Amino acid sequence: MLSSLLIGKSILLVDGLDRALILNTMQWEKRSIEEPQGETIVKGPREGFNESLITNLSLIRRRINSSELKFHFKEMGVRTKTKICIAYMDGIVNKKILNELGDRLNKIDIEGFFSTGTIQEFIRDNPLSPFNTIGNTERPDVVASKLLQGRIALLCEGSPTVLTLPYLFIEHFQVNEDYYDNFLYASINRFLRIIAFILTITIPAIYVAFVTFHKEMIPIKLAFSIYLAREGVPLPTAIEAILMLITFEIIREAGIRLPKHIGATVSIVGALVLGDAAVNAKFVSAPIVIVTAIAGISELILYELRTGVIVWRFIFLILASILGIYGVIFAGMALIIQLMSIKTFGIPYMLKLIDLEKYNIVDSTIRAP
Repeated sequence: MLSSLLIGKSILLVDGLDRALILNTMQWEKRSIEEPQGETIVKGPREGFNESLITNLSLIRRRINSSELKFHFKEMGVRTKTKICIAYMDGIVNKKILNELGDRLNKIDIEGFFSTGTIQEFIRDNPLSPFNTIGNTERPDVVASKLLQGRIALLCEGSPTVLTLPYLFIEHFQVNEDYYDNFLYASINRFLRIIAFILTITIPAIYVAFVTFHKEMIPIKLAFSIYLAREGVPLPTAIEAILMLITFEIIREAGIRLPKHIGATVSIVGALVLGDAAVNAKFVSAPIVIVTAIAGISELILYELRTGVIVWRFIFLILASILGIYGVIFAGMALIIQLMSIKTFGIPYMLKLIDLEKYNIVDSTIRAP
């Protein structure tokens, strides 16, 4: 009875009876349903999850009115007794993955937690990999569509973020808004995201490799422009690139952490002022500012891939500064090998890219009509 009282339930005692009734009278203050700030869209529903587990489940149930939709509840945390929910479609879900998830959750033994992010660290495959093997979203329509594809959703009381698993690499380039747009436009956007991923990782390394080791491969007019811009700059090209990329990440982080009404202003003004001042002072050259801007803007398109992008961008850059274009090729091969070796709950991370006959590519790299 004490644990029930502590979570807001009422106890009804009747004189002469040796039993009590536990009444579910819990009521918590909660945030209203709003559009998620990190997943804004032009077309589609504006609803987002909040910190109430019951409210979040109702948003999913409203979209999937089927008896196959199952909710399995658990309490986790020795002291916090936080309630979590595993949601899945009974006739579609892979039972082997569902059982594996249950086993991993049962092995978690911590004092308490307050978000799905903590659970993610315990249940993910390849904990040292910079690439996410578990998806996360605050949009009910995204979770509903994942459930209909046989995925499993993991919800937590007090957290608006829902985990979806297994999560494939190609899903980083898919957004739910693709299904509210013309299929041709959505497919073009997916290819643009893939190009942005390649650019943000490789373009600083390629620039350093060509300027430092392979000058003869640069067109003459472009080479003159680059070397005139670099005249008087004391730093090697590789050091220039590293310093500019670190500066960009600092400005980006400042823009995120500052209050919303001044964060964007600080990011834009800081980038313009620092870039212009650095070029005028001959601390860095103008071409490296352009290269950094292209890499940085491309990174912002793929926010969920930011950790992997940052880590591998510096790996590419360091190898390019040592081995030239051969370092870029070597780093590219290493990246492909790592991605091919990752698994998410026993499923290959690159599944829809390596087994096109068994798993149709129609709704992976392109959006089918």
